Formats: sequence, C-alpha cells, structure tokens
Amino acid sequence: MTTDTLTTITKLIQSPPGQLAAGGVLAGIVWKFFERVEAVLTDQTKLEIAVWLLGVKVGQKVEPWPDTFAKVFDRVFGEKHLSWKCFWRSFLASSLSWVVVFGVTFLVALGGFDSPKRHPYDTVTRQYWVAAIILPFVYAAGTAAFDYCSLLETRLALAIMRRSESSSVWSALLVIDLGITFITSAAAYLVWGTLVDVTAADWIGSIPLDIVPVVIQNYIRLLTLRLHHFGPTLLPYVPGGGGPTINIPFYASGLVTSIWLWLYAGSGFLLKAARRFDIGFEWFNQRFDIEKKPLQSIGLVAGTLVAVTYWAAVIVSRVVG
Repeated sequence: MTTDTLTTITKLIQSPPGQLAAGGVLAGIVWKFFERVEAVLTDQTKLEIAVWLLGVKVGQKVEPWPDTFAKVFDRVFGEKHLSWKCFWRSFLASSLSWVVVFGVTFLVALGGFDSPKRHPYDTVTRQYWVAAIILPFVYAAGTAAFDYCSLLETRLALAIMRRSESSSVWSALLVIDLGITFITSAAAYLVWGTLVDVTAADWIGSIPLDIVPVVIQNYIRLLTLRLHHFGPTLLPYVPGGGGPTINIPFYASGLVTSIWLWLYAGSGFLLKAARRFDIGFEWFNQRFDIEKKPLQSIGLVAGTLVAVTYWAAVIVSRVVG
C-alpha cells in the first residue's frame, strides 16, 4: 500500500461524511457489546437491571446499580480474579482494544505525512510494515499485565460500592477508579512501551542497538526523556496533531473497564431521568422493551453518548485547529 493510497484513505476518514460514519460505527460497536453481554446474563440479573431502570421497588428498596453491574462484570470476567479465566478474558479484552485503536491511529498518523522528507519509512518499507503488524501484539502482550491490575482495582471499587448505599461514595469511587486506571495506563506506556520502542529501534533501523548494555542505556535515556516531559507524556495526543500517537492505545485498553462502568451508570441514570421527567421514555420503551432487554437499552444510550462525544471532539478539533 503506497503513501498516496494511505493519504487518500485518511482524507476520506477525516472528511465530514467519514467522521459521521465513524461515530455511527462506534455507537454500533458499543451497542453490540452490551447486547452480547446481555446474551450471557441470567434472567434474574436481567430482571434486577430492569428493576433498577424502571424504578420498581422490591421489598421497599430499589436495587442499587453497583450490585447489578458487579454481577454483569463477574459474568464477563469470572467471579474469581486470581484465575486463568479472568486473566485470559482480561488479556483478550485489552489486546483487542489495543490492536484496533493502534490500527486506527497508525492509519491516520501515516496518512498525515505530506512529503518524502517527513516520511522516513519509504526507505524501510518492508521492515516498517512488518513491524506495524507485529509490534501492536508485542505492545498489547505487556500492556495486558497492567490492565489486569486495573481490572482488580475496578473489582475492589465495585466491592466497596456494593457495601454502601451512598451516591456520594459511588461518585467518589467512580472518579478514583478512572484516575487509577489512567495512571496505570500511563505506567504501561512508560515502562513497557519504552522497552518495546528501544528494542525494536535496531530492527527498524533508527538506532544502532547491538548489545544488551546499549539497549539498557537507551531504555534509561528514553524513559528519562519521557519522564522529563511528564505532562505531555501522559496526554493521549490526537493523531495528526504533531505529537506521538503510540500512547493512545495504552489508554484505550487500560480504561476499557472504567469507561464501561461510566457508560453503564451514566446511561442507566439518563434512562431513569427520562422516565422520571417523562422525556421520551414511553416511546423508547415501546421500541426497545427495557423490561426484557435492559442491558441492550443501556447499550443503545451508551453508544449514542460515545458517538455524540466523538462528534463533539471532532467539531472542537476542527474549530481549534
């Protein structure tokens, strides 16, 4: 695939119709994810989610959402965290998100080079393309260990939420969970990402690395450089914005469970608010049957939120840029 072809594809993706379609695709992916999760839930769990959304009281008590989400969470990753089942599913989730997001950022970033001088890969096309295919899986393999730790932290946060009925405690734990997973993702980028970068540099042809001491020396040097620019290093740069894009997949994979948690809670409360204030709830319920398909209903709202957020970010980037 030539640079001109990549540039053409990227321009199509970055065009208004392409951005509109991309937001729709993201919404569909989120919706389908919730749909697939709902397919493996027990009828009792689906009933409890519906009870929370519809506000039906059971024993004079409305089912708290952390309890229902914890059951969904356990169904997906398994009830025991220290098990091969949980590790394997965590590894699969983080790896898939890492590779997919890397593919998108790679395509956009590569298409952003507008001259041979700014496109250093023309002289090492074969090596670069092989590296582009292999390296994402190498990055993902090491990142999965950090994501597994983030998953444990999310489990602990949910356990605390289930023992509390305070909305303030729930809100605080949501913010804490997001912050910790963000820091863990940054650590994965700094520790593992830097190691992969320096060891792959010799093969790609950018830096001569022939012996282990040199690898260690370059690792320390690059890690020090990234720590020196600590603020910019933590920020997931927008592709095409002049900064690095390799850190974006680290955050995407590390924040998967936290984003899922936020989407579940936020979408659920939007549905409950719509019911309370009678804002299109009956229309929505008639078409999507919240009682029988509660998680799909949440997924539809969550997908819409993701699409709207994406489109808003695109509009802001175009205005600011």
